[in-house]
Amino acid sequence: MGLLTACAAPQPAAERTAVDVAADGYVYGYAPVTLARTRANMLCLLPVNQLHHQSATADPTSRVVVAPNVDTLYSIAWLDLRGGPVLLTHPDMGARYVDFQFLDIYTDVFANVGTRTTGAAAGAHVVVPPGWDGPLPPDAAVVESPTWDAWMIGRTLVESATDLEAARALQRQYSLTVLTAPVAEAPPPLPPTACGSNPDPQALAASGPQFFDELSAILAANPPPPADAPLLDELADLGVRPGARPSAGSADTVAALATGVVRGERRIRDLVDSDRQSGQVWHSLSTAGRYGTDYLQRAVVATIGLGANVPEESTYHVARVAADGTTLRGETGYLLRFPPGALPPVDDRGFWSVTLYGPDMFLVANPVDRYAVGDRTPGLVRGPDGGLDVWVSSRPPIPAGSNWLPAPPGEFVLMFRSYLPTDRDWVPPEPVPQP
Repeated sequence: MGLLTACAAPQPAAERTAVDVAADGYVYGYAPVTLARTRANMLCLLPVNQLHHQSATADPTSRVVVAPNVDTLYSIAWLDLRGGPVLLTHPDMGARYVDFQFLDIYTDVFANVGTRTTGAAAGAHVVVPPGWDGPLPPDAAVVESPTWDAWMIGRTLVESATDLEAARALQRQYSLTVLTAPVAEAPPPLPPTACGSNPDPQALAASGPQFFDELSAILAANPPPPADAPLLDELADLGVRPGARPSAGSADTVAALATGVVRGERRIRDLVDSDRQSGQVWHSLSTAGRYGTDYLQRAVVATIGLGANVPEESTYHVARVAADGTTLRGETGYLLRFPPGALPPVDDRGFWSVTLYGPDMFLVANPVDRYAVGDRTPGLVRGPDGGLDVWVSSRPPIPAGSNWLPAPPGEFVLMFRSYLPTDRDWVPPEPVPQP
């Protein structure tokens, strides 16, 4: 049940035009450019190689990264390994779920540290740059990053409002330390940020051909994997090379790049919206975190769930339509019915939630400040048979209670998360329109 199942067959090389290559290049670059722009915006608030702790769960003011969860406290760090390896330490976490996820600049997940992979005991992990063979602390586990720039996303579970301070106390014991002097043979860094005028991570196509200047800077700062060579060789003929400025090329080439941006954007958006015609309600991000050369899947995930983790850590199901195929709208009202014994299958150390977003994949304000319903929601009422009904609507049920997930009057999106799933083939119940 993959979100991407209908990619167009590639054209034979002899039939490919400059616009075809540019469109493929836009799709290829969509995720890394989105991540680099997100990084630039966040570096206006926190330096590289330093931890930034979110002290409260996300709310509608959280608009830096699409689709934030409201289950955990985030701990964010942007790693620049040109300064040398970086040491992460954390205390004993007891029974609390924690995960430190590491993504390279192309948004592939290259490591997870925490409950599932390394356990609850206090730990030390050193993240090293590509090919590192220098000294390392003897008592730290080694994690090698495929790229010189990386993103670390820490997630610390909050069980309830009364548990928030205990989660914060553990957060404050996390540490991140650069261990050595700058690496002499490192590639150039990413361009400096322009705080106040950084381009929007959610509006890549608006940059036109300049998009490829940003991609070229990323290629220079973070040499891509060998598997990308066939497409990058074609892009080089359009001036898209490490450190180049393709937007300053010939008029014909720049025109092809501009048209490629439009076509590539349409390809991504068409696939994001394809669930409206597919007949499926829930679409899974089943290959999140491991994309290989499926650049279209990578771009779609960057659009609706930047930073999504690998499925063994967490599964994601996204719905934009109801059981009858109509677009989800708050004024309609829907029932999510979990029959007895059919709650989401997660490990005892994991958790689940269903979160509501606007069409832009950010949280939407509501009168009770409830943005998700899950296994830790206080006051959930089970039916007489032990099943669980969740009401999703702009109108509260009567009587209103914790089983109500408030929706805006217009369109909305649901995302179902299962952390530490025990059955990755499980699918959430379909939202059924209510009279």
